[in-house]
Amino acid sequence: MGIDWINTLSVSVSMAADCMTLGAVDGIEHPSLKKRKIFFTAFLFGLMQALMPVLGYFIGYRFKDALNAYIPWIAFALLSFLGLKNLIEWIRDRKERKEIRKKEEEVRIRKEEKDLKIPEIFVQSVATSIDALCIGFVYLNYGIIEAMTVFGIIGGVTFVLSLIALFLGKKIGSFLVDWAGLIAAVVFFGIGLKILLEGILPSSDGVSSLFSVLSTAF
Repeated sequence: MGIDWINTLSVSVSMAADCMTLGAVDGIEHPSLKKRKIFFTAFLFGLMQALMPVLGYFIGYRFKDALNAYIPWIAFALLSFLGLKNLIEWIRDRKERKEIRKKEEEVRIRKEEKDLKIPEIFVQSVATSIDALCIGFVYLNYGIIEAMTVFGIIGGVTFVLSLIALFLGKKIGSFLVDWAGLIAAVVFFGIGLKILLEGILPSSDGVSSLFSVLSTAF
């Protein structure tokens, strides 16, 4: 089975949403963060987003033969779960955004600031990558090389987007906090439904084409 590049990039961006948002907040709270720590933070975010799906994939791979017929349903269920989780968190966090914006203003007028500590970066990278464990199960219908390629892309996209978010935290932080969760939820729901319909209706080229267009739009 070949790699669906549109879906892969869509999932990669969606998986990076939490890292981007957290990176933007770090950039806001630590405007004088040194470049080497910015790169280290983005690298760790990307590394964990790549390793967690690998772990999930190999856990599921042991039961691949038994689960083969249910893979589209598993993928749909997991992606729907991630979509619902992002949607709930987006709604819940709306109430907290005023506090985040207050922090932005406090940073502008504050003369002294605390540094972003290495242990804190590790905690952030693990916390934002737990969901990525589920993604490994989504790609059980891929061969090992193809799956590892996808997970590597997810890690690479996360690194790049997190790096941008860290550098441009002040400028893009508000947008990410406002919309990243909702966008990720919509993409997860859309891709999950596409995988399910293609699994149930493998000959339905119209369905595949429709969702490919929707994936491109997102």
